[in-house]
Amino acid sequence: MGLLWTLIAFVVAIVWVLTIVDIVRRHLGAKLTAGWILIVVILPLVGSIVYWAMRKPSDDEIEKSVAADAELRAQAQRRP
Repeated sequence: MGLLWTLIAFVVAIVWVLTIVDIVRRHLGAKLTAGWILIVVILPLVGSIVYWAMRKPSDDEIEKSVAADAELRAQAQRRP
């Protein structure tokens, strides 16, 4: 049973770190960044879930998604 809780703690820690890195990387503004980091530090799992649920994709992520969709359509048209 100890291995299970260790694995769960490890996964939560990874999600927590990835969330904080994403918050800092996105340049949301000083107050919004500080607020999200405070929420995620106080409530690691719940705060991370709320952040990822409310997070809007960046312009770069939208462009990559559109380009990937266009590539899939182009590949589908080339198939016999």
